[in-house]
Amino acid sequence: MITQFYLSVAVGFYLLLTIRIFGIRGNPLFKFLNYGSNNEEIVYRVVRGHGNFVEYAPLFFIMLFLLEYMETPAITLHLLATFFFIGRFCHGLLFSFLTSKSIVLRTIGMLGTLVALFLAALINFVHYVASFNWTVATMVLKALP
Repeated sequence: MITQFYLSVAVGFYLLLTIRIFGIRGNPLFKFLNYGSNNEEIVYRVVRGHGNFVEYAPLFFIMLFLLEYMETPAITLHLLATFFFIGRFCHGLLFSFLTSKSIVLRTIGMLGTLVALFLAALINFVHYVASFNWTVATMVLKALP
């Protein structure tokens, strides 16, 4: 399953973002990830990098699973997942590991994420419309007063 592969990779990245939070909050096991100063802005950025991933990943992977279930061509699934993962990687890298405020990484991150989500939603919607039983719907509408 294609979703299974990309979800496994995403969980690995999610765990890395989580461990970075442990390090920035002073956990001695993950002190090696606590580089730089621990000012409020850096803690906020690291937490937002993690939180932002958590906000978008579930929606995307539900959509990807539905597309795979509807037997969408594998190349489409790979392209969508690659766009999404590149987007989340750039955004997570920027917020959780870099101290710069790179507009390029942020733009690539959000564009990759939003384009993948939009296309996945659009393709799912097209699948739904194409498989909808229009005969039954027409009969129901005609039966209404």
